[in-house]
Amino acid sequence: MSGLETRGLRRSHPGAGGERREVLRGVDLRLELGENVALIGRSGCGKTTLLRALLLLDSPGPEDAGEILLDGRPVRRGGARALRAFRRAVQYVPQDAAATLHPRRSVLAQVATPLRTLGVVRDREEATSRARKILESLEIRREIWESRPHEISGGQAQRVSIARALALSPRYLLLDEPVSGLDPALRRQTLDLLAAIEADPDADTSGEGAPAAKAAMSDEEEPAAKVGASGEPEPAPAASGAVPAPAMSGAVPAPAGYCAVPAPAGYCAVPAPAGYCAVPAPALLVVSHDLAAVARVCQRALVMDGGAIVEDAPMRRLLTRPTHPATRALRDAVPTLPTATD
Repeated sequence: MSGLETRGLRRSHPGAGGERREVLRGVDLRLELGENVALIGRSGCGKTTLLRALLLLDSPGPEDAGEILLDGRPVRRGGARALRAFRRAVQYVPQDAAATLHPRRSVLAQVATPLRTLGVVRDREEATSRARKILESLEIRREIWESRPHEISGGQAQRVSIARALALSPRYLLLDEPVSGLDPALRRQTLDLLAAIEADPDADTSGEGAPAAKAAMSDEEEPAAKVGASGEPEPAPAASGAVPAPAMSGAVPAPAGYCAVPAPAGYCAVPAPAGYCAVPAPALLVVSHDLAAVARVCQRALVMDGGAIVEDAPMRRLLTRPTHPATRALRDAVPTLPTATD
């Protein structure tokens, strides 16, 4: 059984007067290989608390409950060495990507170092070579590879953070508000990049081989969800299962006979076919309050409200026929462009 999930997750925080305030109320969540799932909800609904718990970054209190499972097995908390396999399988891109980059390391070192610390590779040269290939595949310019975090822009830092995570070939990639605070151009570039690494729905997801990352599709194919000229999200066709990579996409098709990143243990080493990026595409969990943004990347959405998941639906249905008031409020909050008058 493959998948990353929570069962009966309950978390509480200290409130006024020393009383505990329940933030997560028995949350059940499952992310399967090959899925792109949005976790959406208004600020304060419990999204970040759930994400931290899912990443084993929190410290549960005596009144908290529930468990985290990877491939059907509960994940036990422990030190860095004990959680090494979990960290390789589950990677995280934080909201403030620049703040998580080491201030004294170059861009290239930011990507190469985790490969060695998490035991993906042992040789320094191999780690550097792999880091170069992932930076190239995500179109991160060579001119900044030796730059430090304070010398690059916020958008570049976001892309470097994504490269650092993808270099480890994780099976699950969790992103917290990946476009929050970015200007419109950088927002589009980041969404294009996430859409471009979406898993091929026809790829092997049994665990014996990693799904390839879809790089580009024909103009005749329709996206799973997009934002129209009015600013309103447009629903996907029922048969749609992939998001076309728009122009300016960060994905680069692998040259004939070559893989962009050496296949790690457990992944198929077959060269990527034409039109596909050779980085194994992880399942995505995109945490956001911005429905219009996640609609471009995800095919399924979980809606949180008051510490619980109140709706779980395909993105198409959620955009057209939401059933919960919290979902309708998020949909109705999507901005529309003003109509020009003569």
